[in-house]
Amino acid sequence: GRRTGRERGEGETHTHTATAAMAEGGEGEEEILFLRTDDRVVLQCTTTIVKAQIKLCLSAEGFGNRLCFLEPTSNAKNVPPDLAICSFVLEQSLSVRALQEMLANTVEKGNESSQGGGHRTLLYGHAILLRHSHSGMYLCCLTTSRSLTDKLSFDVGLQEDASGEACWWTIHPASKQRSEGEKVRVGDDLILVSVSSERYLHLSYASGDLQVDASFMQTLWNMNPICSGCELAEGFLTGGHVLRLFHGHMDECLTVAAFDQGEDQRRLVHYEGGAVCSHARSLWRLEPLRISWSGGHMKWGQYFRIRHVTTGKYLGLDEEKGLLLFDQEKSNIKITSFCFRISKDKIDAGPKRDIEGMGIPEIKYGESMCFVQHVSSGLWLTYAAADTKTVRLGPLKRKAILHQEGHMDDALSLSRSQQEESQASRMIYSTNGLFNQFIKGLDMLSGKNKSSAPVNLPIDMMVLSLQDLISYFQHPEEELAHEEKQTKLRSLKNRQNLFQEEGMIQLVLDSIDRLNMYNSAAHFSEFAGEEAAECWKEVG
Repeated sequence: GRRTGRERGEGETHTHTATAAMAEGGEGEEEILFLRTDDRVVLQCTTTIVKAQIKLCLSAEGFGNRLCFLEPTSNAKNVPPDLAICSFVLEQSLSVRALQEMLANTVEKGNESSQGGGHRTLLYGHAILLRHSHSGMYLCCLTTSRSLTDKLSFDVGLQEDASGEACWWTIHPASKQRSEGEKVRVGDDLILVSVSSERYLHLSYASGDLQVDASFMQTLWNMNPICSGCELAEGFLTGGHVLRLFHGHMDECLTVAAFDQGEDQRRLVHYEGGAVCSHARSLWRLEPLRISWSGGHMKWGQYFRIRHVTTGKYLGLDEEKGLLLFDQEKSNIKITSFCFRISKDKIDAGPKRDIEGMGIPEIKYGESMCFVQHVSSGLWLTYAAADTKTVRLGPLKRKAILHQEGHMDDALSLSRSQQEESQASRMIYSTNGLFNQFIKGLDMLSGKNKSSAPVNLPIDMMVLSLQDLISYFQHPEEELAHEEKQTKLRSLKNRQNLFQEEGMIQLVLDSIDRLNMYNSAAHFSEFAGEEAAECWKEVG
């Protein structure tokens, strides 16, 4: 949609002046040198395993699993890291004294955020509040502990609101060159201390695999900005956005087959018009090939991967089969890198080097016409001629292919998804994976595919997912004002439709049916063990 003059003017002049100032080493350097509230960041740390150094990002799903985990990023050339769930917003920064006063007054959450708003530069010694971008929950020190060796540690995870002190962390310099009260610089090694437990945010091997906890042992973290909160130009494409790719200005978008079509069919991509243009299976996420400033404004010619959100697979070129969706672990840069071009004729010699900061906005939603080029082969995204048989059978589908020349009208226009839609599509992806794993596990236990190896049944995550889905699909309260209630009902209907169209409701019901084959917790525990039986009671 069109923006108001004020919005348009502010967004753009701010960005251009900031970029100009950056070039002169003026005030714009603030953006790339220091961290500020409203910035989106990833928390990275490094460790050595069997003499190899690996980099990891703090990450969390939120829905169905509140515990944080670590996403490896060292092998990003071959396996794209799942950065969609590694991003945190620096929501607030307060001095410890101001935080204690605020907590002592136990202000309602509504008034709390009025302190420390705007784009305040982070200072060492201050307390920060980190909001997980995907789930909207807050990074916190939990009261549980899953560590088998460190009895004094606590789990680190997400909580749904920012109440209490568990979700506040103080930020300290690792280097003697920095002192409390100084500005926190991008690239500094940091130590984060939980206000509630006085323990450090820590990378732990305690239980044989890498996990994150709050411990009396230290880990150095790096807070890398992905996206600046105040340099963002409204209406322009930035990295990490979830969007639809429309063929020209027509009502046809790039999508995959419906959920009931089987695995192989769902690896093919096509253009389709009609209802699919509002379904979750037509949503894609653009992932630039970098981590810091990966949420900056996208440039013409900049390389990225295209991730299909509900399946988690990546668009790429198979030498023999052509354009296909690839599993994450097979999505190396050569197979899956694409870029946007203004035309097929004038092609810049490769991408400009990565810049620090947001950069100048170039590609505009709904206006810019983008040709999509596969980087390593130089082929263009285009369509095969429509098959006459399929035209008769229903809505027009044109197979998407990569070709040396393609058609004159291959340019795509981009349409950004609503926040609610992109959140729902990610939930569909994670719920689908979890429930299918659960059904497979139950089948193994019940003897359909009986295996001698112990079966890992994610039943606690399954229970939490069911609880989360119940509240996600909760009807608005009766006492709400009419207009607000109507808005919430519309939003609920959208969420229900998105899940229904991907076959998710059926999948959840199938899982519950599988559990109902057991007539008691004792019966279930014979197959799945005592702990699982406790969860079985909860589902019941």
